[in-house]
Amino acid sequence: MKKFIIKFALFLGIIFAIDFALSRLLDFGRPVDYAAFVDSKKDYDNLEKVDILFIGDSQTADGFVPSVFKDKLGATAFNYGVYQLSPFEGYFLLKDLLARRVQAPKLVVLGTDAQMFHYHVSDGKYSPLFIKNPLNLLSMFYKSSNLGALTATGRKKYLFAGLIKRIISGQAGAEVRREVGKIENGYLLNEKHYADLSRFDCEKDRGFFSVVPVAKQKEYFLKTLAYLQERKIPFVMANPPMHKNFLAGMKAKPVYEQFSAVMAEIESRHGVAVFNKDHALLVNELRDEEFLDGDHLCYPGAKKFSSAFADYLAGAGFRFNSSQVMASRETTKPALD
Repeated sequence: MKKFIIKFALFLGIIFAIDFALSRLLDFGRPVDYAAFVDSKKDYDNLEKVDILFIGDSQTADGFVPSVFKDKLGATAFNYGVYQLSPFEGYFLLKDLLARRVQAPKLVVLGTDAQMFHYHVSDGKYSPLFIKNPLNLLSMFYKSSNLGALTATGRKKYLFAGLIKRIISGQAGAEVRREVGKIENGYLLNEKHYADLSRFDCEKDRGFFSVVPVAKQKEYFLKTLAYLQERKIPFVMANPPMHKNFLAGMKAKPVYEQFSAVMAEIESRHGVAVFNKDHALLVNELRDEEFLDGDHLCYPGAKKFSSAFADYLAGAGFRFNSSQVMASRETTKPALD
């Protein structure tokens, strides 16, 4: 029996060593902006405190500039927006992030996406890279039925093509979408803007999302709200801006009507504030050059939006420069449209 245990432990050690080596090898297939994105989240565990935690998909990642909230509110903010993060994945990621801090954030901002209830259910392309507790990762794997989430190599499988291209040609394996000038508390300061007007077409992601709403995504978004309420952590939902052309196209599609109906239901039934409810904020003020594409801001636009949101938080009564914070009930104040 003792020999079997030793052999089994040795076998597992070899498997983990191979997985670790392949995972590190795959990192050579990362484009520069992807590497910056992954590395930017490491500071979360090093900060003494996090007053405001932003969580959501790439619209959130590109939309909230932490330094604006420091300058205007005296708050230490961290942008934990993760590309292609669905509400399902966000639930497990948020649980993991909150468990990693002794003191909970004074405010959690749930960044939204008009198509977020149309994500297919999976363990996520990027979110497993940021979940540290194996139990949270295992739970997400079990609910999504994806064995690849269990190994570091499996979590980076999409880098294989980039690695092969780098080995063959010596070039980066994927397009560099963002030109990162600086990293601050999870946010990539990107000033690269749209390349052509096709980037403002609301059909640019055609085929990526489910045609019909995915019930599990709504279910897990509601579970996220319930989890925050149980822990008495104040939260606000925020709709990042869209380019006016992109927004007009989205509003003509059923997906936008479905999204708006769910958000209105949540706002009414659960008493949760929705900032920029109709996506009308700054719609005529933001210039083309302040967008990366139709539904992602670059730094100049994100700075404007963050400033408007910081003003909203101040007006709603949030204070971050003292030990006091408004009761979670007060997050139900009317949204700023």
